[in-house]
Amino acid sequence: MKKRFRAAIGIAMIGACLAAAPPARAEVGGILWQFQRGSGFEASPALSDDGTVYIGSDDDRLYAVDRDGAEIWQFVTGGDIVSSPAVGADGTLYVGSKDGALYAVDRNGREKWRYAADGEIVSSPAIGADGTLYVCADDGFVYAVEDRDTASALRWRFRTLDAVRSSPVTVRDGTLYVGSDDDHLYAIADDGELKWRYRTGGDIRSTPAVGADGTLYVGSDDGFLYALTDAGAEGRLKWRFETGGPVRSSPTAGNRNLVYVGSDDGLLYALRDGAPSRTLEWTFETQSPIRSSPVIGGDGRIYFIGLDGLLRALDENGAEQWRVLLSESSGSPVISRDGTLYVGCEAFTGGGFVRSGPLYAVETDAGGILHEAPWPMFRHDVRHTGRNAANQGPQADAGGDQEVVDGQRVTLDGSDSTDPDYGIATFRWRQTAGDPVTLDGENDALTSFVAPEIDASGPLTFEITVTDNGGLTSTDTASVSVAEDGSFCFIDTAAHGFLPYIH
Repeated sequence: MKKRFRAAIGIAMIGACLAAAPPARAEVGGILWQFQRGSGFEASPALSDDGTVYIGSDDDRLYAVDRDGAEIWQFVTGGDIVSSPAVGADGTLYVGSKDGALYAVDRNGREKWRYAADGEIVSSPAIGADGTLYVCADDGFVYAVEDRDTASALRWRFRTLDAVRSSPVTVRDGTLYVGSDDDHLYAIADDGELKWRYRTGGDIRSTPAVGADGTLYVGSDDGFLYALTDAGAEGRLKWRFETGGPVRSSPTAGNRNLVYVGSDDGLLYALRDGAPSRTLEWTFETQSPIRSSPVIGGDGRIYFIGLDGLLRALDENGAEQWRVLLSESSGSPVISRDGTLYVGCEAFTGGGFVRSGPLYAVETDAGGILHEAPWPMFRHDVRHTGRNAANQGPQADAGGDQEVVDGQRVTLDGSDSTDPDYGIATFRWRQTAGDPVTLDGENDALTSFVAPEIDASGPLTFEITVTDNGGLTSTDTASVSVAEDGSFCFIDTAAHGFLPYIH
């Protein structure tokens, strides 16, 4: 099983010659750390390219947390945050609050702008291919908002007949799909005009998922999972599947036409879409409703959590591989490229006491999400863009050339590498010329090494390759020129009048 080493929390130093305690280790399925703020987290965390975790809490704040569970910053709104943040290509965070505002927050935790709706926002925003933000509110409107760097501008808004607590998704032709508490799934054109709406038998708080062929999968409080096709002027039913309770879990769409969804009946369902019907592949039974979305790992396993607080990993046949008890959760997990699974948990009330729900980091060997799947997790990807437009390639940036002295610790910074849509999955540094050095963190955005003694072989050159979540790559290079460190040179010292005493 894969193990990860973590720095020990405390290191006793007994004299200069004693070594630090060995790092802590975590087995697959083990809890790496917990982050507690407020009384709980209902939102799903989103990830940036450098591994920063973003999540909102019921204490009115959006938090940025590093990969070791340390708070980087917090941003205060005027209400609880149950909306899951979305991360833009430039690192801007977009998140809704129950104070009725959509916030744009830069990567350093500073407000860029806010847009006020006329009702609480619990819906998670989507980011269109052109950067337009789509968010919904309890006032029954769907809003299309432009980010103009320091201000926002409303492009259009579309009215449904009740509160909108489902989160919108957008597809390649710009169509937006979203459910409403008025029992309908809406298809809205990119100019804000209605294409069609499809009526179910209950509120739709499930967020749609989009299959490889464009099929829409969405749950309803009437207990059915629906599969619909967009026929232009209408939403056409392919099939529907009845569960034993409301379906508020947002489905995920995997390879080979497999769809996974939870229900309030306590079952996780695996269905195979074989138009015009479907086949039930398997079910997995829990003892509580399942309202979070499962995430499909790069290892093909399905990871999900229910209101019983048990995080489970199932193989592709629905057999449990491991479980770990966390806390009650309706938030959906996300898995980083290093295999860490993050999930927020809610406060638990029972037996006359209240137990807070942390953000958990749990070890897996998933190696990230299954990127080649059409819709492998809640909001489609780790940035929570909520769209499945054609993947665009990344742009690598190795940082500027440097001049250093021998013996100096040198840092190469690739953190300005960008991806316009689904995020960078991997960084890879390698040396291409000069005296060989040992890179520390060659698979991170930042790597470092100790400059060698000056040599006639010329500058050191390094190449960074970034790969995005769709498998496209980009490279860039940087050079480092090394000069001799003359800070203790005898001639230099003498020139400044500090000759040493010689016996």
